[in-house]
Amino acid sequence: MFSWFKSKKRNNEENIQVELSRFEQYTEKQQTRLDQANQALISSLNQAQLNHSSIQDNQIEQLKNDVEYYRQQITKQQTTIEQLSGRYDAVMVRLLEEKRRDIKDIFSDDNFISIQSDELISEPVISEDNDSVQTPIINTEDAPVSVKTSKSTNTTNSKASFKEDDLLFEQAILQRKNGDSEQAFLLFEQAAKQGHIKAMGAMGRSFFLGEGTVEDHPLGLAWLINAANHNLPQALDRVKHFQEKSPELYQEALEISEELA
Repeated sequence: MFSWFKSKKRNNEENIQVELSRFEQYTEKQQTRLDQANQALISSLNQAQLNHSSIQDNQIEQLKNDVEYYRQQITKQQTTIEQLSGRYDAVMVRLLEEKRRDIKDIFSDDNFISIQSDELISEPVISEDNDSVQTPIINTEDAPVSVKTSKSTNTTNSKASFKEDDLLFEQAILQRKNGDSEQAFLLFEQAAKQGHIKAMGAMGRSFFLGEGTVEDHPLGLAWLINAANHNLPQALDRVKHFQEKSPELYQEALEISEELA
C-alpha cells in the first residue's frame, strides 16, 4: 500500500514536473514571439519614422527650391515692372511734352493779349492829390508815361467815357511785356471779372500755359468758353478745337464756366 502511494506520488511529481517544464517552455516561446513581435513593430515604426522624415526632408527641400524659384521670379518681375515703369514714365513725359507743345502752338500767336492802335485808352484819370489829372498813354514798344494836364479838364465827361476794364487790360499787357506775369495775371483777372472779353481770353491762355498762375486746363477752357459766348473769334476757334479733341475736358470746363459767368 505504501509502495503504491509512493509510486503514485512519484508519478504525480514527475507529471507536475513535466507540466511545469512544458509551461516554462511554452512561456519562453510566447515571450520569444512577443519579443520578436515587439522588435518587428519597433523596427517597423523606426522605418516608418525614417521614411516620414525622409519625405519631410524632401518636401522641405522642394519648398526651399520653390521659394528660391518664386524669389527669382519676383525679382525678374520687379525688374520688368521697373523697366516698364521707366518706359511708361518716359512715354508719359513725352506725351505731356507734346501736349504742352500743342497747347503752346494753339496759343502761340498771342492774339489774346494784343491791342490794336485804335483800342488804346487815353482818357484822363484824376490823381490822388486832386491837383492834376494824368492821362495814361499806352505804348506797346516803350514803358508807359503820364502827361499832366490842368485840373480844369472836364472830369465829368472823362468819367463817362472812361472804361476801367479796358485800362486794366492794357496795364496787364504792359506788365506781361515787362516780365511780371503774375501781376499781369491779376490785372487780367480783374478786367475779366468786370466783363472784358479779351481779358477772359487772356485768362484762358494764362491758365493753359501757366503764365503768372498754376496750370489749370479746365479753368482755362472755362474762361475761353465764356469769351466765346461773347463771340470772341480767337476763343471760338480754341473752344471748337478742344470740344472736338478733348470732349471730357470740354464738359468739365463747361460746368466751371457756368460758375464763372
